[in-house]
Amino acid sequence: MFKQVQFENSDRSKQGCCVGQNLPTIICLSLFIFGILTSQVFGFSKKKPPVRIEFDRQIRVELGAFDSLTVKSSAEMIIECYRDEERADIYYTSSAISVFIIRKSKRDIGYISIRDSNGLLAQELSSVLFRPRFPNMFVNFEDRDYRGNIECFIDLDNNSSSPLLRIKVFNLVDIEDYLKGVLPGEIGERSENEFEAAKAQAIAARTYAIWRLSNQTNDKHLKNSIDDQLYLGAGAELPLLNKAVEQTEGLIMVVNGLPIAAYYHAVCGGSTAPVEKIWGGSKIEYLSGTVDGDYCQWAKTYFWTERYTLKDLNENLSRYLARMGQLPKKGFGKLIDIKFKEDQSIGRNIEMTVKTSTGKFAVFSDKIRWALARPSMPDVILPSTRFKAKIRRDKNKIKSMMLVGAGNGHGVGMCQCGAIGRARAGQSCMEILKTYYKGIHIEKIY
Repeated sequence: MFKQVQFENSDRSKQGCCVGQNLPTIICLSLFIFGILTSQVFGFSKKKPPVRIEFDRQIRVELGAFDSLTVKSSAEMIIECYRDEERADIYYTSSAISVFIIRKSKRDIGYISIRDSNGLLAQELSSVLFRPRFPNMFVNFEDRDYRGNIECFIDLDNNSSSPLLRIKVFNLVDIEDYLKGVLPGEIGERSENEFEAAKAQAIAARTYAIWRLSNQTNDKHLKNSIDDQLYLGAGAELPLLNKAVEQTEGLIMVVNGLPIAAYYHAVCGGSTAPVEKIWGGSKIEYLSGTVDGDYCQWAKTYFWTERYTLKDLNENLSRYLARMGQLPKKGFGKLIDIKFKEDQSIGRNIEMTVKTSTGKFAVFSDKIRWALARPSMPDVILPSTRFKAKIRRDKNKIKSMMLVGAGNGHGVGMCQCGAIGRARAGQSCMEILKTYYKGIHIEKIY
């Protein structure tokens, strides 16, 4: 059942409902910290650079772009409808709401419309905001619960060959609640003897999020995928992981007073790698790599093997070259030779040279994982660049190739399975983080 309230020319920013502004049910805290923070600093030198961070605790997480979608709530929710940044209507409902695009003509730019089971509620909207009416309730988007609010607006998708109008969806959520939806997808369900690894993951994920947002200028947001961090919402939360987030609230890693790029990966395979040898660029001291021993050797993906037929190699390599715009007009041709160059100091391949009847191509470092992909699942990249290649030839012609490798992921920053192994061995989250990120300080910023 709906209750509707009409507003006359109510400016969105004044109502605190535009992106980055305060909402009635959300505390959006702007922080500027300058100077050495004295609370909960963990045994580091007294002389440290001042911490300089400015950000909103309420962050935006992109959930995707859709032609249509459904939003509902575990209890009554509030729907705020906007036309040209001005709030036009408010509805209170416990019903599921369908959100879709209507174009009156081919020349029409298109608008959002919403309806319930009884019919159309509102149309010609530029955006819609869904928020729970009561505390500790969730908004459910596409059968997944989320803390905070869900915002939908019209967006032109230019990624396709013919641009399409889509409904872009964001979750507006407190960063600590966001982390509770990140840890289950990133480090998985953990036991009590692995709790210190969960705390290390919470600090790393918080640091990465703040670093990422602080390095954006416009439209600051995170993606809900491994492009940033895998975010599964409130429905995936686990009590022990929530406890890890709560016990480390506000803690981040800093160097020279700024949050670090806290990259992490699943399994290093024995040692992590310097960032410049994986993605190029300048050396970064805190991402210089470390020997991890056998701490991650318990992982199921520590060792792996992939077998390629000649057909697999032709198809995967030609697909990659076409995607990168490097495929010759004559096509891929016949595969003549494939060679790998290993950097023995890190045990990873840093260059792959491919020679075909139509040309010669080079692929470097982490991109090798995309170029080769997996033979059985060509849309899935290779686990790592830490491998040895065994190429079978017949009369100097390649017939097949087998890769015997170790590790899963890019190899930069914290090894998650290594962190779990270290926690099992009795190491604290601070010891774990200082192992994988050299020269860092831990600071509580709120």
